[in-house]
Amino acid sequence: MRVTIDDREYEGATAVALIEEIKGLHWGATKATDAEGYITLQGGTYERMMEKKMDLPEGDTEARALAMFKTIAAIGAWDFKEE
Repeated sequence: MRVTIDDREYEGATAVALIEEIKGLHWGATKATDAEGYITLQGGTYERMMEKKMDLPEGDTEARALAMFKTIAAIGAWDFKEE
């Protein structure tokens, strides 16, 4: 999987691994947020921008992370490719 955020490309084998890559390179390795925390953060940003909640499935973190990437890409904020 690949995502481009602010002209920087990140790559991971899974959606959760992609979040870990983003956290390490984009936020810096000292940021103590797990994948669910990152999803929550992005969900809050989405809600403020779109004035509606991000529709995420219940259940495992991988499914939620994948839905998050697809939702943000659908509004054109990120370029996401599920390879």
